[in-house]
Amino acid sequence: MVDTGKMAMTPAVELSYLKPKEQELLLETIDSEQATPSLSQAQRIRKLSQLGGLNEDTMLSIMSEQKKPDLSSNIVLSGEKLSKYFPRSYTPAQIENTIFKLLDSWLLKRQRDKSR
Repeated sequence: MVDTGKMAMTPAVELSYLKPKEQELLLETIDSEQATPSLSQAQRIRKLSQLGGLNEDTMLSIMSEQKKPDLSSNIVLSGEKLSKYFPRSYTPAQIENTIFKLLDSWLLKRQRDKSR
């Protein structure tokens, strides 16, 4: 699954410690839930395996959890919503640069306020 990009390397390493039967159970659960485990989920699955508490129910419980959104993924802002803040003549690059300048200013202000 790592080779095909379906699973990240770090969770896969955690899961490589599972017994063969547990790995088969995990594959069935991945198939039924249509989701691969996050690093946190993989770590908990491995820990349960080590403690002897990994079974179909605990595996399904962990794998059916709502994952936290990945903050490293792209965030898309609607051009329609942004249009009221920028002149029509602004290009997407100009809008992006302005947004980041404003965010930099906001970050500096927060850091100054925090250091007081």
